Amino acid sequence: MARLSRSTRETIKTITFVVIVAILVLIYIVYPLNRIKAQMGRENVDQYNPKDTIRAANDPSAFVAPDLTVDTFRIETDGLTKVACVHITRTGNSATPRGLVIVIPNERKDRSTIAPLARMLADSGFSVLAYDQRASGLSSSKYHGDGQYEATDLEAIIAYLDIRKQIIHPVIVVGYAAGADAGMLAAQEEKRIDRVVAIDPYLTSTRLLDQLKSQYGTFWFPFYRTIMWWWYNIRSSYAMNYRHTDDIKGVACRTIVMADPDTLAGPEISALKERSGSELLSVEPVSDSDSRLTEAVIALARP
Repeated sequence: MARLSRSTRETIKTITFVVIVAILVLIYIVYPLNRIKAQMGRENVDQYNPKDTIRAANDPSAFVAPDLTVDTFRIETDGLTKVACVHITRTGNSATPRGLVIVIPNERKDRSTIAPLARMLADSGFSVLAYDQRASGLSSSKYHGDGQYEATDLEAIIAYLDIRKQIIHPVIVVGYAAGADAGMLAAQEEKRIDRVVAIDPYLTSTRLLDQLKSQYGTFWFPFYRTIMWWWYNIRSSYAMNYRHTDDIKGVACRTIVMADPDTLAGPEISALKERSGSELLSVEPVSDSDSRLTEAVIALARP
């Protein structure tokens, strides 16, 4: 068999090197950048213009119902993000509300998805505030968080309401996904939060990334979580700490966590239970019933 010439061998080595570099660039730069944009960015993030969001009418129509008063406003939470809120109370009710319930939808859905629950809570005698999370609906920003930045948004909203004397205790946060993490994390610092109902919280960044990987059919590659988290922080300009199971803190107030059976049996919930105590934390299977959630809020509102 004829031996390859030296120049041919060098050419093969060069081509091999270029191919390997191209594959690495594809795996560790192009692909994760594309996937992070899809997983953590708002819908149509490439066409997003913050001015369009801010100029859009803060439409409350999804919450309008007979005998309810609906008010809308926007709050600037961090100098860059404006959160679109809607406040709902029962019309003509002279009685003091049973408390203030702040309802936070899943970060990948807008607040209209929780309108039936908000109306049901208002009909049950609560003052209710609902809002689009950052990078969702009528709120600004390009990228969702894992609950950490969402917690600062929630704290800013509570401060805004308190200044205007609209805080009515007990203050109960009902949050979905990152909104659930926002309620639990904010309660660690914000003592005006009295109760939390956390529906499908992520609890750790690991669980968030694993869920998104499955949901979006993303291919695994070596150092997947590290690379995805690194590019996420660069793309979003956030500087979020990666949350591990060891970082989970016990709940700071009476809290109900609702999740699917696999999550309830997982290490995150086990760590949360171990560090919280049964007097503050209860867990149960997730329910799609607004009636069940309303019952949970009513039970938490009792002294």
